[in-house]
Amino acid sequence: MMKYESYQYLYPPRPSNAIPPKYLGDWDNGTMVAQPKLNGSNCLLFTDGTRVVAMNRHAQRLTGFRIPDSEILTVLDGRSRGWTVLNGEYLNKSKPDETGTVLAHKLVIFDILVRDSEYLVGTTFEERIAIMDSMFGDDLSPWTYMTAVSPSILRVRSYRDGFSGLFDDLTRRGSLIEGVVLKRRTAKLEVGSTESNNVRSQVKCRVPTKNYRF
Repeated sequence: MMKYESYQYLYPPRPSNAIPPKYLGDWDNGTMVAQPKLNGSNCLLFTDGTRVVAMNRHAQRLTGFRIPDSEILTVLDGRSRGWTVLNGEYLNKSKPDETGTVLAHKLVIFDILVRDSEYLVGTTFEERIAIMDSMFGDDLSPWTYMTAVSPSILRVRSYRDGFSGLFDDLTRRGSLIEGVVLKRRTAKLEVGSTESNNVRSQVKCRVPTKNYRF
């Protein structure tokens, strides 16, 4: 791990390679974790416990971000000291969930990059899931694939097997879910100095559409 003691932009780990749904079974071998891929904008949340900065994956301010700083700081109070950097999907595309309810202006966390002013370089994805479990728990919520942290902050669940069935189930639950992202459980977080960090340890699988090709 490395110290993170002042604001510096970090590129998030994200997949660039895609697989079609028919190959999900080949990846269901105990080495991967699957998370729902939500239809929003990638968001990095930087806070030192006093101020909050919301950025997109292109190192620019995330426009239209509406979650109050006070809610974010309250969520992290007592759960992290100093700097915290969370990575998630900001729901800004007005897509409906499984009940037909449009979820807008909520942050759905799927990774943590910094906690207690420690940049978690070298930690595995499985270890970072455990860190998020210790911070946010696994409270019941109206969604099978997300848990509620606060009114505007949610967290995706992580799945370790049954990827084909999971994909079929999730993608029937409204256009909020595009598919799944598979992440190698033992992959260690790389320094986020470029957009290509950790691309070799992740793949995405989306529902094919007229505007999307694998």
